[in-house]
Amino acid sequence: MDVRLARPTDAAVVLALALDDRAHLVRAPESVGLRTSLGALARSVLPLAFKDRMWIASDGADVAILEARPRQYVIGWDVIRLAGRGDREAVAGAVLEEAMQHLHRRGIPRLFARSDQDAQEDLMALGFRPLGHEHILIGSRGGTDETVDLPVGSRYRMPQDAWALHQLENAITPPLIRQLEGPTSGQWAAPEKGMSEIVVERDGIAVAWIGWGGRAASGARRLGLLIHSDHRNLAPALLHYVLSQTDSSTTFQARVRDYQSELLSAFEETGFRIVGEEVLMIRHGGVVPVRERPRMRVAPAPSIQAFPFASPISQARPVTAGPEKDHNP
Repeated sequence: MDVRLARPTDAAVVLALALDDRAHLVRAPESVGLRTSLGALARSVLPLAFKDRMWIASDGADVAILEARPRQYVIGWDVIRLAGRGDREAVAGAVLEEAMQHLHRRGIPRLFARSDQDAQEDLMALGFRPLGHEHILIGSRGGTDETVDLPVGSRYRMPQDAWALHQLENAITPPLIRQLEGPTSGQWAAPEKGMSEIVVERDGIAVAWIGWGGRAASGARRLGLLIHSDHRNLAPALLHYVLSQTDSSTTFQARVRDYQSELLSAFEETGFRIVGEEVLMIRHGGVVPVRERPRMRVAPAPSIQAFPFASPISQARPVTAGPEKDHNP
């Protein structure tokens, strides 16, 4: 079986697999449609021009590709695409092992992926383990023209809120998820282009955040929400406010994880409905022991050694002092 990084000569195979929905085991949320398929083609033609990497495994008619991208600020990579034809388990396993070896050599301990429920068992057979579930919700303003006020303490986000929002995210994320995903304040350092964001403070501490804007793969506008568990009552007001700022034709897409059950209830009460569910998966790399460095042997520095030798002074007869003679007559 031939397993390696994709080359320009693999362009036709890569494009065919990228466009085949039935061949996919993993596809990142944004990896939908012709545009991202052409992106996969570009990464195979110009493999060194992107941070992403693509591997291919082929054994006759059996073929699989794996495309992965490094996470920013986090020691881990995301699988953007894993697709195969023929004996998919064999070629997908081979291409996955090649990718893991590539990451091991660079000190990367884990690989993340997300899949639908149907592909979960296939990924578990390849060494992935479920980390959690994420619900996909769709909602819109509806027919109401009611004006909604923001909660007291609300303001637009400022650049210096990065650490406070990181602390808020940590407060609502289970310890195991924090440890494996390793979120940092760097992820909040710069507001995303095209996003509007509002922060709610209580006693100088950020207790809620909502952001909306940009486009999801479905074409809907993206919406994100974080609420401290002690201030869960803020969620409906923030959601109603965002919806009131748009017309009835605007559709929002939100992603809520299973451990955020209070947020999920707030979205559903505001008129959002669940349209899908994805499984968050993780694959750990094996432990690679650090090789002991050989001890450096240092040659002894030349030194001046003293050898016994006969000194003329030491061989001279010693002079003894006798009684003084009286030279006076």
